[in-house]
Amino acid sequence: MLVVVIVLIFIQVFEIILLHFKYDLFSGGFLQPFSYQTVEHRLSFFIISIWYDLTLVSLLASLWFLGADKLNKYGQKIYYSFSVIVVFIAALWLLVKFKLLSYFNDTINLQIIKNLAGGSLREALLYISNEIALFIGLLCIASVIVFFIIKFLSKRSFIQHVTINSVAHKTYTKLLIVTILATPLFTSYISHDAFLRYGLEKKMSFRLISLSLDRLSDIDFDGFGSLAYPQDKAIFDANIYPGAVDIPGNGVDEDGFLGDAIIQPLEQDSLAEISPVSGKHIILIVLESARAELLQQKINDQQVATVMNGIAKNGTAINYAYSHAGYTVPSIKALFNRSLVEDNPKITLIQFLQAAGYQLSIISGQDESFGKVSTDTGMKQAGISYFDARTAIDDRVFSSKESGSLRLSEARVVEEFNTRINEVDLTKPQFFYINIQAGHFPYGYPTMPKRLVSELIPRSEINAKNKDRLSAAYWNAMANADWAVGKILEPLINRQLLNNVTLVIVGDHGESLFDDGFLGHGHAIDDIQTKIPLILNDPTIVVNEPIGQTDVAELTIRSALALKNQWNNDKKTVFQWVGSITQPTLIAHVAHNGVRTLFDFRTEQVFFSDLKVWKPYQEAIQATPYKERLTDLIRAWEALHWQQYKAR
Repeated sequence: MLVVVIVLIFIQVFEIILLHFKYDLFSGGFLQPFSYQTVEHRLSFFIISIWYDLTLVSLLASLWFLGADKLNKYGQKIYYSFSVIVVFIAALWLLVKFKLLSYFNDTINLQIIKNLAGGSLREALLYISNEIALFIGLLCIASVIVFFIIKFLSKRSFIQHVTINSVAHKTYTKLLIVTILATPLFTSYISHDAFLRYGLEKKMSFRLISLSLDRLSDIDFDGFGSLAYPQDKAIFDANIYPGAVDIPGNGVDEDGFLGDAIIQPLEQDSLAEISPVSGKHIILIVLESARAELLQQKINDQQVATVMNGIAKNGTAINYAYSHAGYTVPSIKALFNRSLVEDNPKITLIQFLQAAGYQLSIISGQDESFGKVSTDTGMKQAGISYFDARTAIDDRVFSSKESGSLRLSEARVVEEFNTRINEVDLTKPQFFYINIQAGHFPYGYPTMPKRLVSELIPRSEINAKNKDRLSAAYWNAMANADWAVGKILEPLINRQLLNNVTLVIVGDHGESLFDDGFLGHGHAIDDIQTKIPLILNDPTIVVNEPIGQTDVAELTIRSALALKNQWNNDKKTVFQWVGSITQPTLIAHVAHNGVRTLFDFRTEQVFFSDLKVWKPYQEAIQATPYKERLTDLIRAWEALHWQQYKAR
């Protein structure tokens, strides 16, 4: 029993310290829904936490010593080995977990990792191969150290003496039975208590035990049981579970929200009502990982984006523009397909341009086959000039040839644009899609010009401690993107074409740079990761509503055709998600002036940004002013989920 207590104390202390510094569980953080700040609350958390640690360690000990007895292995060495192995594995897991969460927030899961790698887990693993190799190296070193410590101690006379002790291990059958019977009851109770569940779900032992019990109680094999949150409300019906596709009009509430889904009226396609005729040339420039404050940013009193500021000053910079998903693949598809799902009844940007007689040129600094962007948007159709990082693979800035890593320099993209503009017939309307990868992680490459900094930051030094250096390197990268935009304008100016060109510059998503505690994109719904720059060289545009990437095509076409371009729907919302439409972790609506309603499927909590408050779903759905906003959000997601389901 003593060895179990020793292991338990070590894990408990180590994990509590990590939970405190990562989540502010015992002090309360900004907009944190729950924290344990009173003696009563802390004591309750500690007691329950110890129970689950004790349960887990006791079960492991029972298996360990049962095996030892079967092999006739006795003595203190068996206890010692158990302690070392369990503590080592637990410490390693906790360190890996909290190291990962020092870069990403706790929405991160396998689906999000795959999203960031274009839907391929293999691509994700290849892209982070440097970090994996480093981790494996550290693991090997730690294992070797533990091995030699054990070897060293095994030669000590004391250890040799206690090893020959042949006393059989004590059994605690009654205590184990009580633990096994009581733990499911505790788990069921906690799953209904949001306050306790919030902290305990971050505990290794509780998470492992509750998920195991939930799988055991998943009678209908739909992925949800009765002992973890959210719970399966129909344990014998595999079609009903939290987040299931809710088939509208069948009288069944499959997903557990708002009753049966409602058949939504078909949204009017206003772009399809515009006659496809020739207009100005169009240049659509997409900036990788561009933060919304790009135009305002300065480094060492130098403006980051002088060229784009000039365009915005004489044109329009839209203040509330958003990425729907916060990562590249759905962002590019939203720009071209004007839809968030595959079953798309709307006319796409490429379809409209082809019908209007435009010649199309694709010039991309990334591999557009990444996430099937090129095929799903129609970029590779016959008659479209196509150039990307895959077609110019020998010019890549990094050695890797994997899709997620392929990237061209800004100079190479500009060079290709200059080549292409000399080839096309400028008496006919032209469309150019240009993708500039300057802002992509790791925010530089060996030959990237240092326009705002004296040195770039090596990938191995990108961490929270170096966030100021990281930020400077990122903005230097965006200054290179600005340089590329200027170079793209030069041949237009030289040909006196600028007044006959609609220029659109848009980010695919934002980027966290540890200023919010995290790095990257695609794992949070906030302004840092989803608010984007949107700039047009048209001063006649009026926008008083939030703009999503699905709106950009129509915005562009109206400008090119000199049509009325006013967007004044103050009731409009832009839908956002983390994960996937079919299995989201978070969904949100962002409304006028950036007001956001966010729903977390893991906890069924709702966040209202203007009120700075979290509310449980059951409470929010019954009270004004929360009910209408939450209902609109859930109904919007259900409609998209159903649309995606039909497209299978």
